[in-house]
Amino acid sequence: MKQRIATELERSFSEQGFAEQGVEALRAEADVSLRTLYRHFPSREAMIVGALEHRDATYFAWLEGGPEEGVGHVLHPLVRLRDWLCEVANTGCLFLNALAEYPDSAAIGAVVRDHKARLAEEFTRRLARVAPGRDTGDLAETLFLLHEGMTQAARFQGREKACEAALRAARAALAAEDIR
Repeated sequence: MKQRIATELERSFSEQGFAEQGVEALRAEADVSLRTLYRHFPSREAMIVGALEHRDATYFAWLEGGPEEGVGHVLHPLVRLRDWLCEVANTGCLFLNALAEYPDSAAIGAVVRDHKARLAEEFTRRLARVAPGRDTGDLAETLFLLHEGMTQAARFQGREKACEAALRAARAALAAEDIR
């Protein structure tokens, strides 16, 4: 039940933002009683944290797989983000949207920082696989920034333009480090 509610909370916050709906609207979206909602998520902050934790798990499952070697392995998170922006959500980063809305929430801030650290580590891990023994820390940071910029720019430039620009920049950064 908690997972199903978190799924609906995530969908609702993604589609309508964090400030637009009250607890009653969130309860109705989840199709549960107020008592059930509060049993699993005892505050609005807990509802947001639950939605973000659900998004984190969903997104990292989305990133799984892809090419096992070469540039395709490293670029896979950006390619999957392009797919995500086309198929799932194109409303900016749900994590950064939550943090912008609740900048003083330690719980929300912790979930956001953890998600972003895991995402940055994903690029580090993928680069270590294709360029073992090389110092690719700066390149991993560059790819992480391209991922984040792609997410935000897609809202304003359009998905295709933002995604193609980010992938082009990522390929150039990899080529500059002789990763092919």
